[in-house]
Amino acid sequence: QLLDPPECGNGFVEDGEECDCGTIAECASEGGECCNTCTLTAGSQCSNGLCCRKCRFEPKGVLCREAVNDCDIAENCTGNSSQCSPNIHKMDGYSCDNKQGICFGGRCKTRDRQCKYIWGEKVTAADRYCYEKLNIEGTEKGNCGRDKDSWIQCNKQDVLCGYLLCSNISSVPRLGELDGEITSSILQFGKVYNCSGGHVKLDEETDLGYVENGTPCGPNMVCLEHRCLPTEAFNFSTCPGTTDSQICSGHGVCSNEIKCVCDRFWGGDDCSFRIKDDIYFDKDAINKGVVSTNIIIGAIAGTILVLALVLGITGWGYKQIPQGDYVKKPGEADSFYSDMPPGVSTNSASSSKKRSNGLSHSWSERIPDTKHISDICENGRPRSNSWQGNIGGNRKKVRGKRFRPRSNSTETLSPAKSPSSSTGSIASSRKYPYPMPPLPDEEKKANRQSARVCVPLL
Repeated sequence: QLLDPPECGNGFVEDGEECDCGTIAECASEGGECCNTCTLTAGSQCSNGLCCRKCRFEPKGVLCREAVNDCDIAENCTGNSSQCSPNIHKMDGYSCDNKQGICFGGRCKTRDRQCKYIWGEKVTAADRYCYEKLNIEGTEKGNCGRDKDSWIQCNKQDVLCGYLLCSNISSVPRLGELDGEITSSILQFGKVYNCSGGHVKLDEETDLGYVENGTPCGPNMVCLEHRCLPTEAFNFSTCPGTTDSQICSGHGVCSNEIKCVCDRFWGGDDCSFRIKDDIYFDKDAINKGVVSTNIIIGAIAGTILVLALVLGITGWGYKQIPQGDYVKKPGEADSFYSDMPPGVSTNSASSSKKRSNGLSHSWSERIPDTKHISDICENGRPRSNSWQGNIGGNRKKVRGKRFRPRSNSTETLSPAKSPSSSTGSIASSRKYPYPMPPLPDEEKKANRQSARVCVPLL
């Protein structure tokens, strides 16, 4: 197919094409806004790829492929391509799995990992005693390979590189096909040892029933073709800047391509010089920084909003309280109520104190109570209500008390007559739209019981 002439829409960028996002449906789902008929749209650098985001190349250093195990190497974007760097891994010989294994072919090799890989996660490698006891015998239950119809005995130093022995294996392997039967041995040497294995074939030449090449078999020793050899025998290649004590100047790892992959802030073929400018970017770190900034801005805005609501509610509540209307604690003199004028107390006996000018402080004492005044004059004629107005229909109810309508007099209580008043005028401080009734002088006070005019008989 690659030898066929270029065809736009097949998903491959071929000669004469800047991009190819695939069919119309594929382009609609990804890359269509960046690529139009295999040509990049205006301002676009790319249309797809692990290092292409919103039609632009990802910055250098952005992670595009994570490491999958201890022996893998994470790949980053280069900053000038939409494709992630080629998949690479650590050079063979690196230690892994807390120094229990060795990297070989991009995988961490241990007998325990191999047992789990073939038989299941609950399976573990058999005890070393199983290998030393069985593989040295050269039988079906323990050997270092097969020579035609006979089993090969393992040398004492090679027993850990022969037949793979595990504990508590299942009856069916997770992969491949079981060739023959599962071998199982129970050994007792102070305690019980379960030593089981089986020949699992992937093909005619590959038998997973033996310990893999690259599996450690001792300090600085590695298995190779059923033999336990020192690591020097593998002739592991070295990267630039590697000595007996460090690899890649101590600031990177050596890849299977025999190239140094430098740590952040370090560069060069041997990772020996420090990069002054931070040209590497971490997408996760960038996103975390944006999220942190948004959280701070949101917290400040939320605080301002809460303060505004508190101040607004407080101001509204303050406006709802009429000026001068408040209630003192019970028992205090001159208690005020919302419907009583300032300087005037209730009609209780305890609050009917006398003013300094001799006038009564009680509102009820200044207005005659009609309940105690007879409606019949001494001469037998009914009293006239001419100065009182319409008492029956227009009385204003205030706090359960019934008051007579005010007269049209504009006389008010001066500061001299009301030392307790702060304004000097009750009429001016009241909420009522009409003036206060005139205060009786000494003469009117003496004759207030006969304030009503008796109409003489004709």
